Amino acid sequence: TVHPEAPAPPTETAPAEPDIQDEDQVNPEAPVTGRRASLADLTCLDDIEALSVRQLKEILARNFVDYKGCCEKWELMERVRRLYQDQQNLLGERPLQFSLEENLCKICMDCPIDCVLLECGHMVTCTKCGKRMSECPMCRQYVVRAVHVFRS
Repeated sequence: TVHPEAPAPPTETAPAEPDIQDEDQVNPEAPVTGRRASLADLTCLDDIEALSVRQLKEILARNFVDYKGCCEKWELMERVRRLYQDQQNLLGERPLQFSLEENLCKICMDCPIDCVLLECGHMVTCTKCGKRMSECPMCRQYVVRAVHVFRS
């Protein structure tokens, strides 16, 4: 029987896990380990090898790449490699600054394109025009929502 007056046995306190922000401050040049991963963190194809399965899946999910049916890590790595190479090809072929007319809303031709139409994902309107769309002017798919985006 346990007596109510008896002191509780001492418990060991587990060492605190390092804070994610502390890890970033130690060496910002280190490959991504133990924190959220993004395609922007990758500097070359070899960086993909160091990523965990969780980080690979996160990169794919953030970039709207379906990874269902991938049972092995190498399958996820292959999809991230393809995504990384596609991004590098886009950056190499096209400068980040678009021409002025190409960046204008295709409806009013007055405001910059700053809206993505969901579910299709087309970016062809300003937020004001996008919120008035019932269907996408490009593919005629029903517009569920128009989301304001920020270009950096």
